[in-house]
Amino acid sequence: MKRTITGLVLFAFLTIVLSCTDEFDPNDLTDARDAFLGTWSVSESCAKDTYSVTIIKDPSNSSQIIIQNFWHITNCSDPPYAIIAGSNLVMPTQDICSESFEVNGSGKLDKGKITLTYSVNDGADLFNCSATLSQ
Repeated sequence: MKRTITGLVLFAFLTIVLSCTDEFDPNDLTDARDAFLGTWSVSESCAKDTYSVTIIKDPSNSSQIIIQNFWHITNCSDPPYAIIAGSNLVMPTQDICSESFEVNGSGKLDKGKITLTYSVNDGADLFNCSATLSQ
């Protein structure tokens, strides 16, 4: 009888403990980069122009994005990347477009818009720009 009660208590305890544990759901994992992806319309201070960029995930780094057509440079074989941390992005100093331009900057995604401040050095001039990206 003592074994039966001990067994029932152990069974009840394990049932309660196991029913309270959260199961791992891979769909609960989110990638902060997802909010930045897509084609964005860019309104820029330097060029006083509007154009589009496409932001994709960097396949070689799970915390980075690639900004295609950045600064309205078409046919750039090595566009800039940015590191995503929550709703912020940082574009570290890097050479892009076969080292024709040196760029760096930072930005933030807020209410469906990305605001960027960045510098572009084309070897002759340094441009300090700001831009708003909207979808």
